[in-house]
Amino acid sequence: MNNSTLPNNLLKEFYDKALLAFEKKNYEYAIELFSQILSSDYTHIEARHYLHLSRRYMQNTAKDAQNSSLFSKLFCQLNRFFTMISIKAMIKKGNIEGCLERLEKSLAYNPIDTELLKKIADIFYENGMIPQAIQNLEEAKSINPNDITILKKLGAMYSKKNDLQNARANYELVLKLDPKDIESSRAIKDLEALGTIQREFTQ
Repeated sequence: MNNSTLPNNLLKEFYDKALLAFEKKNYEYAIELFSQILSSDYTHIEARHYLHLSRRYMQNTAKDAQNSSLFSKLFCQLNRFFTMISIKAMIKKGNIEGCLERLEKSLAYNPIDTELLKKIADIFYENGMIPQAIQNLEEAKSINPNDITILKKLGAMYSKKNDLQNARANYELVLKLDPKDIESSRAIKDLEALGTIQREFTQ
């Protein structure tokens, strides 16, 4: 990853140009600019979000159907497998930027791979960057809204942020999919108790 840090005014200029390219559906140029922003500031939430969206939209508008072929699916699965192995050593060394760069390269081959998005979220969360973690999990949720793991992680992260409404909403979605999920039922009760305590303190 390019470790050179762009000054804030240049970052804003890049972001504005990238957003304009995105709005004009010039996804290839948008991807290039958003990637440059992340090379300078890997915590930039909006740039990463629009980078992922640009890749997904570009894939959707592609004329060929490579991504639906059996060979392509097998390649993406193998690519994810080797990516997960390669980042283990980086995680141990605390090389967060390197991990994210490797995951983004893998995600470029399959922008709707929710396992990669979940891993990106995990890395952010483990390093105390909850807003970035939530952003990537919300993207994964938009791709697969029935993934209970995603919903539970979002519930836990929103709880950490003291966003009780969103936390409860995600746990309730889990219970719609699996009414017997004890963990989510307990989490909702805990949220209700916490909400009661907070209301009493504000009165």
